[in-house]
Amino acid sequence: MQANPVSPFRRRTALASLVVAGALALAGCAALQPKTPEEIVTQRVEARWDALIKGDFPAAWAYTQPAYRAIVKQADYAKTFGAGGQWRGVQVHQVSCEAERCTVRIRLTTRVTLPPFRGQELTGALDETWVREDGNWWYYQNF
Repeated sequence: MQANPVSPFRRRTALASLVVAGALALAGCAALQPKTPEEIVTQRVEARWDALIKGDFPAAWAYTQPAYRAIVKQADYAKTFGAGGQWRGVQVHQVSCEAERCTVRIRLTTRVTLPPFRGQELTGALDETWVREDGNWWYYQNF
């Protein structure tokens, strides 16, 4: 009795399935790799600023350290910002971490909303401090 040969189509399909399965397995391994404090803080800085740029102050407030949130309630957080500009974009330039503290240098672009410079965009560097508390990184908001 002669064995049924495997068709070229089935061979290619099986090979493609193996390649996809291998790629998914590698992607899963990469996702399980522990991230450095710098990577974690960079993601959190970007998420916080995305919320601020969108005007989502409750989401941005959630990135402040617990001690700040205990004093400044979520409903009052937006009141801590002025009305002279509209944030347009942010770029993280440098993150330098020690055990429980990171210093972050960002580039922030703001559109001026007050005369005589209304409509002009300004870009400048800004330093932020992030602290680790209870295993998480928080924006250190001055009181």
